[in-house]
Amino acid sequence: MKTKLMFLLIGVAALSLSATVANNGLQSSPVREQYAVGTSRFGNTPLFWDAFIIPTGRHPAVLVIHGGEFKAGDPGPASVAQDLNAAGFNAFAIEYRLAPPHTDMPQEVVGDDGHYPEQTNDVATAIRAARAGSTAASAGKVTGKVGAVGGSAGASHAAYTAAAATLGGDMLDAAVLLSGAYDFHDPASLADVRCTTFAAAVTNYVNSTDASAGGALDLASPYRRFTSASAPVFVIATNLDPMPPQQFQILTTRLKAVGAPNQTLLITEAPGPNGCTRHSFHYWNDVKTQAIAFLNRMLK
Repeated sequence: MKTKLMFLLIGVAALSLSATVANNGLQSSPVREQYAVGTSRFGNTPLFWDAFIIPTGRHPAVLVIHGGEFKAGDPGPASVAQDLNAAGFNAFAIEYRLAPPHTDMPQEVVGDDGHYPEQTNDVATAIRAARAGSTAASAGKVTGKVGAVGGSAGASHAAYTAAAATLGGDMLDAAVLLSGAYDFHDPASLADVRCTTFAAAVTNYVNSTDASAGGALDLASPYRRFTSASAPVFVIATNLDPMPPQQFQILTTRLKAVGAPNQTLLITEAPGPNGCTRHSFHYWNDVKTQAIAFLNRMLK
C-alpha cells in the first residue's frame, strides 16, 4: 500500500511539473479582450480578440482572421493561433463586423450591416492595436511587426490590408492567404456554384451587384490594390478549392505583373464526394510548417 501511495504521489508531482513546464513555455492560454470599436453612423460596435501572448520578452504579432462568407464566423481557429504562439509569435484571433445576417456577432449595432469597407477597416484597426500593443494583454509584449494568417473571407481581408495602407494609414508586414476571394467582379467566379456561393457572398458583403469594370465589386476587390510596394504574401489554395480557381490565378498573375513580393503554393489532391478539394484552414496542418517559415523570414 505504501508503495502504491508513493507511486501515486510521484505521478501527481510529475503532472504538476508538466503543467508548470507548459505554462512557462511559449504557448499561453488565450485572453479575450476588447481591442477597439467599429464605428458607424448607427453607433459603435465593440470588437474583441483572443490574445495568445508569450509571457516573456517581445515578439512579432500575427492576426488570425476567420472566414465565413463575410457574414459569419467567430475568432479563430484557436488551433492555428496556438501553432503560431508555439512558433514564437503573439497571436491574435480577431473578430470583425459581419455582413447580414451577422448572427455570430450579437453585439453588432442595430442598423450596422458590416458592408464594405467596414470589415477591412476593423482589420486595419486590429493591425494598429497589435502593432502598438495597446491592450492590457499585449502592452510591452510586441515588436511592432504584424503579420496575418487569413482563411477564405479572412484571406480576402488579409490580402486587402497587405496590399496597401487602409484606414489609419496602416498595413500588414506579411500575410499568409488561404483560399481567399480576391476579385469580386470576375465573371467566371460569379458563375461558379460548385461547392460555394461566391456570388451571394461577395454581393452581400459589398452590398452591390455591379460587376462592371470599375464598378462596386471591382473597387472593393483586394487584387487591384497590389503594387511593388505591397507587403509580402504567401498565396495558397487547393486545385479544386471551393473558392473559384480563378481567384488564385487572378491574384498570382497580378502579383507577378506588378512585381509584388510573393510566394505561392497550389496543393494538388483528389476531390471529395462533392467534387471539391479542401478549403482554407482545413488544410492548415499540411501547410503550417511552410507558412510559419514564411512568417519567420518576414517578421523576425
